[in-house]
Amino acid sequence: MNILNPYLGFVSVSLLVALSPGPSWVYSISTTLGHGRKAGMIGNLGNSTGILCHALAVALGLAALLQYSTAAFQTLKFFGVAYLVYLALQTLRGQAGLRIEPRGGRTSLTRIFRNGALVSIFNPKISLLMLALLPQFVTPTGPRPQLQIALMGATHALVAALVHTHVVFFSAAIASRMRRSNRLQKALRWISGSLFLAFGIRLALSEQR
Repeated sequence: MNILNPYLGFVSVSLLVALSPGPSWVYSISTTLGHGRKAGMIGNLGNSTGILCHALAVALGLAALLQYSTAAFQTLKFFGVAYLVYLALQTLRGQAGLRIEPRGGRTSLTRIFRNGALVSIFNPKISLLMLALLPQFVTPTGPRPQLQIALMGATHALVAALVHTHVVFFSAAIASRMRRSNRLQKALRWISGSLFLAFGIRLALSEQR
């Protein structure tokens, strides 16, 4: 019971974090609208895989480098900003995200999975968040604290996946309307690209804590 109580507290905090819109939200929405529900779920799986990578890094202690090494933080942040800008430009040019394909159109699910994972992996704020959040819910006297951290990290990936599943299904429900309006497709493509760019700028201006 002593271990269960902190775990339930972590699940509640994890849900609040997952409900906060970010680059992964934009990616899930734009991918679903552009390529359909299946592609959206593949992107969702990629995002959760990226979160698992951060959780593993925290459990192994590697994420501490991001907290104490300015060079490591700045390097990962550089790649994160570059990738978000890349996604913004691709979306604005109609080569990613909100390019509504006709039913049956082919797209690379591997690329969609990879992009979803990289959106998470190249965001150093996720590792820093986990590094600050996870240890608060670990029971030091409990069995294998590292295992507890890994379990909670996996739980956060699952919670995020469930939240994004709702986002994907909602996006899929309105995709049919978008297919009938080129003007709406263009407007949402620009909104999506602008949000990717805005998140990239915010990440570029973020400081190591």
